[in-house]
Amino acid sequence: MTESSTYSEPARAVPVIADVDVLVVGGGPAGVAAAVGAARTGASVFLVEEMGGFGGMWTQGLVITLAGYNSWLGPDRTRVVDGVGGDWLRRVTAIGGAVDHDGWVLSTDPEKMKLVADEMLEEAGVDFLLHVLATYPIVDDGAVTGCIIETREGRQAIRAEVTVDATGNGDVIARSGDDWAKGDTLQPMTLPMYLSNVRTTPGIDAGEPARIRTGPQPGDLDQYGMDDAEAARQDIAIDRQPMREAKERGDLPVFGGPWFGGLEKDVVWVNTVRVIGDATDNRDLTRAEVQGRRDAFRLYGYLRDNVAGFEESRLQQTAPTIGIRETRRLVGVTTLTGDEVRAAAQPADSIALGAWPIDVHPVDGYAGSHVMYVPDPFGIPYSSLVPATTDGLLAAGRCISVDREALGTVRVGATCTATGHAAGTAAAIAARDGVRPRDVDIAELQATLREQGALLTAEDLAPTLSLQG
Repeated sequence: MTESSTYSEPARAVPVIADVDVLVVGGGPAGVAAAVGAARTGASVFLVEEMGGFGGMWTQGLVITLAGYNSWLGPDRTRVVDGVGGDWLRRVTAIGGAVDHDGWVLSTDPEKMKLVADEMLEEAGVDFLLHVLATYPIVDDGAVTGCIIETREGRQAIRAEVTVDATGNGDVIARSGDDWAKGDTLQPMTLPMYLSNVRTTPGIDAGEPARIRTGPQPGDLDQYGMDDAEAARQDIAIDRQPMREAKERGDLPVFGGPWFGGLEKDVVWVNTVRVIGDATDNRDLTRAEVQGRRDAFRLYGYLRDNVAGFEESRLQQTAPTIGIRETRRLVGVTTLTGDEVRAAAQPADSIALGAWPIDVHPVDGYAGSHVMYVPDPFGIPYSSLVPATTDGLLAAGRCISVDREALGTVRVGATCTATGHAAGTAAAIAARDGVRPRDVDIAELQATLREQGALLTAEDLAPTLSLQG
């Protein structure tokens, strides 16, 4: 068989299993928020997810330290994401599955995160399927009108007035037209792991909030600032310099941090693996998964043999799927830029706030922490969720229209819930009013989001909103 070999698939009638107002593809933080937001706005909603549970990187990828809920700066600007994402966090916290404080990240239990996601979707009346791969959008006259899906029963279709791409990788966007881009270099992937039987520092609560020593003004935070307070777990002490030296000698693979988290005293979550690759290339993604597991064992071995308290630890689990930071991005009506993030821009069509640093992980083999710019809360425009030319489609999560620097901040989970909530709500309004997503009334969208508890602009950040847990 040559590379040019092809197979012509016979034409077939594909059964349509649902005809809804809003179809959401991808059940991570953005997708769950989009589906719930759309349903709470009165739409009929179908959500499809290719894995066996909802939560995406938060659960399947074991990224258990939730980033983006809080600003690193002044206390009156702490909580910057609420709405559906805030509801998710509060409900998980109420059953002991998360901490909710003003620290820079919030540790969670991924099993309880999945449980609450199921409950929220069911309560909202969302129809959903797991273990489903959305393959190709249905495109009629330049507008997306649903998707082809692959299920255990075979190929099926879902029709929708509006489709939300919450895949992270922009899979629907890329197969709908030309409104997408991908950088020449992509941020490294990561494979978090749990280490059990760790002897952590007694007398320090594993859930005590950690705060970065920066602010109250925005600005750069260098690697040493991160070393000073980069662990969500203050009961773990590590000297990172010998670890960097081991990498330079060739004794360790490339790593980040390491960053620590987790709710249990003797079970420590570690995020340190860094694997360069393209997650939109299936063979490269397979290689990254295999390399990630190999690198995780090597890095665990270093902690066990060189860091006090880890001597009797064991590698309990690596994430079921590798964590992906960057792939495709929408080319939208507008593109949010790093300069706008630095300026804490508040666009007139802002539908969400971000506050995570411009966190672009290096691709040059650098080990440890990296310089990041810590911004004031900035607005995310609705027009960055809307494709430049394709109709019937909205983006949510890390595949919205941003430049490389802005991606470094909007890609984190809490911010993804905020853009997902906005995309789902806008999709519901568009379907109800019979208009294109690009023609949705912005004032009505903003009012609806605020009624549902979302924070949209800096003016929404009254001191009473500092903590809502």
